[in-house]
Amino acid sequence: MSTRKHLTWWAVGATTVTALAIGTTAAPTRAEAPTGTTGAGGYLAPYYTAGDVTGDDEITKADLDVLVPAVGTGEGDSGWADVSPADYDDDGEITLADVAALSARILYDDGSFELVEASALDMQKAMNAGVVTSVELTQAYLDRIAAYDGLVDDEHVRALNSIISTSDVALAAAAASDAARAENGGPRSMLDGIPIVLKDNYDTADMPTTGGCGCWDDNQTTDDAFMVEGLRDAGAIILAKATLDEFAFGFASEYSAFLPTGTSKLVASPYSLSRTAGGSSGGTGASISASLGAIGFGTDTGGSIRVPSSYNQLVGVRPTVGLTSRDGIIPLALSQDTGGPMARSVSDAAIALDAVVGVDPMDPITSEQAAGDVPTSYTRFLDPTALQGRKVGYLASMRGSNPTTTRLFDQAIADLVAQGATVEAITIDGISPVLGEGSGSTNEMKHDLDGYIAAHLSDDVTADSLSGIIDSGRFVPSRASTYSTRNSITPAQYADWMSTHTAAIANGETVLTGALDANGLDALIYPSTNPYSTLSTNLRLSPNTGMPSVTVPMGQGVEGEAIPGAGVNLEFIGRNYSEGDLLGMAYAYEQATAHRTAPAAYPALEGDVFPGLGSDETAEAGTGLVTIGATPADLAIGDEFTVTVSQSAADLYAYGLTLGYDPTRIAYVDGSATTATTGSIYEKTGEGSVSLTHTKLGTSPTSSGDTELVTLTFRALASGPATITGSALTTVDGSGATTDVGAFGSATVEVDLDPAPKAVTAPSISGTPQVGQTLSAAPAVWDLDAVVTSRQWLAGGTPIAGATGATYRLRPGDVGRPISVVETATLDQHADGQSTSAPTAAVTPAATTTTAKLKKKTVAKGGKARIAVTVSADPATGLVPAGSVQVVYGGEVVATQALLADGTATVAFKAKLTKRIKKGESVLRKVKVVYLPAPGYQTSTTVLTLKIRR
Repeated sequence: MSTRKHLTWWAVGATTVTALAIGTTAAPTRAEAPTGTTGAGGYLAPYYTAGDVTGDDEITKADLDVLVPAVGTGEGDSGWADVSPADYDDDGEITLADVAALSARILYDDGSFELVEASALDMQKAMNAGVVTSVELTQAYLDRIAAYDGLVDDEHVRALNSIISTSDVALAAAAASDAARAENGGPRSMLDGIPIVLKDNYDTADMPTTGGCGCWDDNQTTDDAFMVEGLRDAGAIILAKATLDEFAFGFASEYSAFLPTGTSKLVASPYSLSRTAGGSSGGTGASISASLGAIGFGTDTGGSIRVPSSYNQLVGVRPTVGLTSRDGIIPLALSQDTGGPMARSVSDAAIALDAVVGVDPMDPITSEQAAGDVPTSYTRFLDPTALQGRKVGYLASMRGSNPTTTRLFDQAIADLVAQGATVEAITIDGISPVLGEGSGSTNEMKHDLDGYIAAHLSDDVTADSLSGIIDSGRFVPSRASTYSTRNSITPAQYADWMSTHTAAIANGETVLTGALDANGLDALIYPSTNPYSTLSTNLRLSPNTGMPSVTVPMGQGVEGEAIPGAGVNLEFIGRNYSEGDLLGMAYAYEQATAHRTAPAAYPALEGDVFPGLGSDETAEAGTGLVTIGATPADLAIGDEFTVTVSQSAADLYAYGLTLGYDPTRIAYVDGSATTATTGSIYEKTGEGSVSLTHTKLGTSPTSSGDTELVTLTFRALASGPATITGSALTTVDGSGATTDVGAFGSATVEVDLDPAPKAVTAPSISGTPQVGQTLSAAPAVWDLDAVVTSRQWLAGGTPIAGATGATYRLRPGDVGRPISVVETATLDQHADGQSTSAPTAAVTPAATTTTAKLKKKTVAKGGKARIAVTVSADPATGLVPAGSVQVVYGGEVVATQALLADGTATVAFKAKLTKRIKKGESVLRKVKVVYLPAPGYQTSTTVLTLKIRR
């Protein structure tokens, strides 16, 4: 750390006027996972950078995008070196647990957001998730100021009186911040969109800077203080100006700004309204403690940051004189003045300090900053293990005797030791004159105020000197003699004072730095104050050495002590420019003890709680049962269907899921995986499988109760049943514990064939519907190409066995029935189409011809006659009639004979004759041969002439 070589005090120089640019772009309502800060000022606390695999010193979704595909990569595998930093559990393999651990470090939280006590980290996470916008934050703080700062009722016996002015451009600045966040994919810094309260001795181009004095109500400066410029550059929203002890004079925080001449008001502690908030930065202390702003800034000459921080349970940083520029800040004594943050947490203080440090030519002492004095970010030191191996000392004389203070300080020592620090009492030769050196405010105020007036005071202010202030009468009435005394200081007196005082400060730095070095100490500790009162000269150590200190809550008074509930802070002081180390130790102490409490009199208003966008935070833990379903269950080829995997979850943060399926039946639609659960989802596909990884982001609430893990889209490829199997599931809960659920069931869909082809024209039949005739079928015309057709002939609507050709020869069995043909069209993955012809007329029997021949044309009376009969059909039919033949003779049936297979028969009968004839005579008789057909044939007859003789 640097040792101050010389001390150069504030000098008047040329000023640069910077206009305040405000946009009016509407704010977004929801954000994607952030890509990180888009400019300087990332959150570099070790937890939030450990595991970075993209080389940007931040954990963002880009790191998640790299790590998820690497799940399963092990030590020795290709690419291991690239992802091994994220092997959080040191098991030599990237697992789902590592994915969850990395994701938890992303600055994102989609759970409900409560403004009261919210940190800048909380706000950035909620804004990154779209739960709240900067506009909403700013409006909520303005609403709290309006509701609470002037509130007096039975519970609030005195008003806080912590705010002098609110900005009329804050909401527009917040809207511009929201728009830039949406456009850039993240905040420009950790202060982007964060509403800030400034002690009203910091110049602001959008609000008057009164110094708490009614005499300067019209001091609207044309530019911002250097530190304010830094805040605006970081995207911070300058919300309001806080009250202060007039001209930062003392610890009472009594002011006259914007009050009737001759009157004043006091700032109250939000923990005990009958008591002071401390000073001189009392308005900052009260407002930030009561959550009327996110982070505040004060100034400290002899304790003005640390006293109100101690009284209001805040973290206060009094930087090295020279780390932050005082240009544009109304001075009290530039030998000791310094500006710094006041916040509800060490983290907030570090974030705020990042934005305001740096060299400013308008404050020459800042040029003493050497390389390495200012880190990339003070948040890099925010390690909960920062006290391990540290050695701190304390002076018994600075411990005090107040029972509350000594109890808390003794406990603080024990707590530091418990966190790995060594704490020992030391003595420091020459420390008494260091602590005894007085404040420079009496001898320096007039000189330094004149410098500010010349460089910054608005021309609208008539009280443009300390004499003018006294003459105006517009100041805290009790300060008249004080101002007169200070106004009487001559240039010679100022010069004499500065020569001895600056030497005393230089000596103080030498003495304290030497003691730290001699004892091997990283810091000296002591109570900042007693409960609502100062403690001896403890507050003088930092301003009388110019060395930095950080004050952090170390507890409150308890019942039985003088002031139960009163806060007391522990102060760390270290070498010049050791703010990072001091913040680290204070952070570790704060994280281990969490002493700060919120003032109960200023609870959340109705609009201070913003509902989350993620999981139901009220849901009860489920049983862990996993189900899988598919809809619709009945499908046609080409249809898409959804598969949903759900779990009765119990504290679910991340999961890895694999589904298997038959790729010949169904196909996964790439990129279709969605989930109702917020976070990021990744997919990996293989032949017949899809693997999914889902994780919440940041500190978003885990899922409990009925939770849809994922919905996926599949497409049916082929007919038949298709099963989707949950083959593996691994879950990670909010604590990082992993559970292997294993296989978890399946879902089946039935894929129907595609619609059947349709006949544009039906088949048709040509030919005569008579047994033995051949019918021909003309094919149907179908609406789809490439169909394969087949036919089936029907008789009376009944399929004819074996009749499947393009032609059909009618059979005897078809008689009396109409004939039709049905054509079936088949096409791969389609249902079969059918079309039936119009039926023919009923089939008629085949025509026959009966021929007969007498064996003997003449037979004797009473002798036997023999007839050879042949029954035939149309030769073209190829049919051979079946049945029998009958002989009718003399009007009677005299013989019946079945036809042989060849359609012939020989029939014999006795040729009787009833007519008497003479011997030698003969007669002719008709013989009728009748064909008695089998079914399918028509009857036919023939007549013969038989000669009978005697």
